[in-house]
Amino acid sequence: MAFLLVFGAKVSAQSGGQPGQILSYGVGARALGMGGAFYGVADDASAVYWNPSALVLLERSEFSFMQATLFEQTSMNYITYAHPTATKGTWGFSVAQMKSVGFEKVSITVNPASDEIVDIKSLGNFDATERVINVGWGRKVSDKLSFGVGIKNLSRTLDTSKDSFNVIDVAMMNNFSKFYRLSLGVNNVFSQASGETDDKLPLTFRIGQSLSLFKGSLIFGLDINKPQGYGSVIRFGGEYWMMHWTAFRFGVMATPKIQEADFGIGIKYRDFNFDIAQGVHALGASTRFSVSLKMGQSSKAVKDAQVREIVRQALAYFKAGNFNRAVEKLKAAQDSDPGNNEIRRMLTRLSAAIEYVPTATGSDEVPTLVRRGIITYVDGKDLRNAVNILRHAFNKDPKNDKILSLLNMVEKEAGVSELTRKPEGPEIFTLIDQKTYDARQAIYEGKYDLAMRRAQDILDLEPNNETALEIMGSSLYLMEQKEKAKVVWEKVLEINPNNKMVRQFLEQLR
Repeated sequence: MAFLLVFGAKVSAQSGGQPGQILSYGVGARALGMGGAFYGVADDASAVYWNPSALVLLERSEFSFMQATLFEQTSMNYITYAHPTATKGTWGFSVAQMKSVGFEKVSITVNPASDEIVDIKSLGNFDATERVINVGWGRKVSDKLSFGVGIKNLSRTLDTSKDSFNVIDVAMMNNFSKFYRLSLGVNNVFSQASGETDDKLPLTFRIGQSLSLFKGSLIFGLDINKPQGYGSVIRFGGEYWMMHWTAFRFGVMATPKIQEADFGIGIKYRDFNFDIAQGVHALGASTRFSVSLKMGQSSKAVKDAQVREIVRQALAYFKAGNFNRAVEKLKAAQDSDPGNNEIRRMLTRLSAAIEYVPTATGSDEVPTLVRRGIITYVDGKDLRNAVNILRHAFNKDPKNDKILSLLNMVEKEAGVSELTRKPEGPEIFTLIDQKTYDARQAIYEGKYDLAMRRAQDILDLEPNNETALEIMGSSLYLMEQKEKAKVVWEKVLEINPNNKMVRQFLEQLR
């Protein structure tokens, strides 16, 4: 009975006596040195126990082991391994066992007439054991948000009596900034019991917060756990790395009065960590030791390399005008790296464009212009230029409703006040004609800078447009930039050696 009284007192102190204490006691000397305020902090392999959504914080595989000496011949051991993957989230596995030994088992004979005990025989000793096996998985869904799930099997043995529970936990974590992180979760969201028990594991709501200061050298954690039908448990703690290789930790647990005070130290050497924590409570003191080791290559480096290769393939399809295949590749890249905002932006724009024009392959003028227009639109740096290119493509093929719809969409996004309409009746004044007319008018009005911009608009669409080069050379000449005018006019003669007017201009400059 000694164990039952002592263990029951510890249970009551922590959580009002709910079953499955090994699920709420805590693991890892680092976490327990912070008073167990680790739900929002969990950035090591013990996250598989504390908060599966925080497994995404690991970049390398990690192994950890803890041994804890508790009270009245009670001990706890914990072993865990976490393995980040490049594109499929992070997996974790752990086994924890809490065991009390040395309880005497007796047989009592009672006189039925007087209810007096007439004989007591010792039948040896028995142990009490709780063991939990946990598999956890966490994955990012954006650059800030991640989700996780934990599947646990809890088994209990008291002498010859045995029972077990299968449990599912869910959690989410949001990195609001590089300083503040918030985690929310529900433990025992599903619980199935078997064996000799009427116990039910309570639905437990968890909130964890983490505040990181001075480039991570100082971390504070605050957890609130609320088991359904029991009182709240509040945990607060901190960790301060005095030097890059040694840390000091402290923490308290309250319900709401302070039930336990903790402190600890950590030592780090390369990939190896050693941690020790001491807890002081009404039943005495508890000592916990942990060792952990990081292994393998950074999953982030592997993921970045894979994503770069997928994006390279997407861009190859994109530049060839096979937009549907490019979208497929970009979706694969986003699935691998959901926090990459650049990929998300490209995918959003390209997906919008292919609603109208799914492909634009070939070397003909119209598909070439459409490709250029969509590439410029997806790039997003110069939507006005994207409009000009797509207008030119539409003027070349004015019966193509798909190009017109795409053009109108880009015009709206670029803030164009008057959208391009399908021509009615004979149309002989093309976009190039309009730009040429505007450039010449600008020269007549003495607006040489404007004339050069209009000529450049034409050259962006047709780099060898002879008329645009003539206008640009004339503008430079009138702006007293005769050497530059000479270079432009010489290019005109390269395109058309029979251009007599430009040849005369060049002879005048010699």
